[in-house]
Amino acid sequence: MRRRLLVLLLWLIASPAWASPSQILRNEAAPSAALGHPLSFVLYLPPDYDQGQAKLSVVYLLHGALGGAVDWVDQGNLQAIVDGMIAQHRLPPVIIAMPDGGPNSWYMDSAVGSGNVGTAVEQDLPAYIEQTWRARTDRRGRVIAGYSMGGYGALRFALMAPDRYAAAAAMSGAFWTDVTNDTKFDEGIQRIFQGAFGRPFDARRFVAANPMTLAGSMRHDGPVPSIYLTCGRQDRYHLDQEQAIMARRLRALHIPVETALTPGDHDWDTWSAALPAVLEFLARSFAVAPKS
Repeated sequence: MRRRLLVLLLWLIASPAWASPSQILRNEAAPSAALGHPLSFVLYLPPDYDQGQAKLSVVYLLHGALGGAVDWVDQGNLQAIVDGMIAQHRLPPVIIAMPDGGPNSWYMDSAVGSGNVGTAVEQDLPAYIEQTWRARTDRRGRVIAGYSMGGYGALRFALMAPDRYAAAAAMSGAFWTDVTNDTKFDEGIQRIFQGAFGRPFDARRFVAANPMTLAGSMRHDGPVPSIYLTCGRQDRYHLDQEQAIMARRLRALHIPVETALTPGDHDWDTWSAALPAVLEFLARSFAVAPKS
């Protein structure tokens, strides 16, 4: 709580007198052929968005298990953090899209789980954002990040479609690096996935979809996303150890990766505190602007 109050105080001190403040659009929906119904999402638009004309880079920001699209706003202090960074010129004005990936979809397509959430988030949502708002459509203007389950999804999308995402970041990424084709989970663990990888849990499907596997099968004569991994040292699920394994795997494959360990557990204080460094890392990809 003290950390959140400090963030808000710094934002109030740093914020200039904008012609119009930033906007949080809470009830947006993108048409999705993959789902067969609209995909709900929350959108952040930077200060003075309505007065501008230039196309802006887009950050896709994913939530974790049992979470929802609005969590980054209501629990993560996103608006105050991003406004403050823009005011301090630590971040250019950006659009941030926060999709509702379902409570335990793992951002996968699944006939017995949450439906084709993976395709909806990775393809349908960007298409709608880029048609509806002043969003860049080039690869360098599109990045993705998330926490826990969302960290898994962010790396999975970036490594699965490196031609679409210039960079990705995972905060307390839940990568399940010890799962093999022969792994069997009890009912309690299987409930974490809720059919995202089949019922019963299909370990082979999970391994095939895991970011580590995707990294190994990625073509290196094409675009390669930059990766940032951060985790709290006191993570109750020991995801700092998962992060170390993932980082070693990526480096062995010559995929650029930066890591950070910070104070904190698997909670919103940790993710809110990590968000500025994540956004600064992702923003490096925006340096090469599209041709007008």
